[in-house]
Amino acid sequence: MDFQIKRLWVKKSKTDHQKWEKLLHQAGIQTEENVDYTVGLFDGEKLIGTGSIADNVLKCFAVCKDYTGGGAINQLVSHLMNKVFEDGETACYVYTKPASKAAFQHLGFKEISRVEEELVFMEKAAFGFESYLQALSQEAVEGERIAGIVMNANPFTKGHQYLVETAAKENDWVHLFVLSEDASVFPAADRKKLVKEGGKYLKNISIHDTKSYLVSSATFPSYFLKENSDVTRIQAKLDATIFREAIAPTLNIRFRYVGEEPYSEATNIYNEAMAEVFDDTIQLIILPRKATSEEVISASRVRTLFAENKLNELKALVPQTTFDYLNSQKGKEVQLKLKNKE
Repeated sequence: MDFQIKRLWVKKSKTDHQKWEKLLHQAGIQTEENVDYTVGLFDGEKLIGTGSIADNVLKCFAVCKDYTGGGAINQLVSHLMNKVFEDGETACYVYTKPASKAAFQHLGFKEISRVEEELVFMEKAAFGFESYLQALSQEAVEGERIAGIVMNANPFTKGHQYLVETAAKENDWVHLFVLSEDASVFPAADRKKLVKEGGKYLKNISIHDTKSYLVSSATFPSYFLKENSDVTRIQAKLDATIFREAIAPTLNIRFRYVGEEPYSEATNIYNEAMAEVFDDTIQLIILPRKATSEEVISASRVRTLFAENKLNELKALVPQTTFDYLNSQKGKEVQLKLKNKE
């Protein structure tokens, strides 16, 4: 039986938002504000299901219990999946409970990775994770010590530069991954360019995209996790599992470098989760953060000074290439976004 699908304007209509929130809560699911498109599934005038999209990720699915086990969830997923591809995306992703895996598998999704009984990460793509790993394998390098680093570089600072430089000195080769998602104030393409320019004097590094396979905290969905779940730890375990089981073996990576984080509890949780997942397979090396004037260099400190237009103070914190970018027209556009966020 086909039901009627209608758009729910959850950001513009208080009535739609209340209906949506009530249905999600009845299913034990939390609302998320990071959604671009939401629909409702109706049996007559009754709202019986809902689902949403954020970029190319399907999320916030719920179906009334009287309609589970039938075609309602398939109709919702098919509609949203088609919307993602019609919008020009070439891949579609979903994070779901392990118990719901079969419903997505039935529609062509493949499992990429999972965290115990907490979640399964799946994709549907013509050229998906296997193609990504195949492309990475072409950049594998022979050596006794091969290291990996994953960074957002928002923007690239002398702290990042120190981390990369140290890894390059201690290893035969370093594979450096820059988060591909455009969820940060500095655009992804610009962040990657600043990393390339700031590390071009190092001759034993390769710079890679992460595509959608290493996920930023800004886009990681938590709507289906229990309210008391440690979302940061679960996200960290998922990223670490993908790195250990797929990315590291493809590039022969045995060492992963990260910076110590004296102020961020989230980063400390991330580092702890990586050490637990890596076990003896990959050695996690945590470097003390580079500091100036007894204060550690961090991208957040650079962004704060940049928003306050204190260029003379931040000049010592970033490579010249990053400083030149901050003074460019593109940099001014980012500065305006930072000021508007204050």
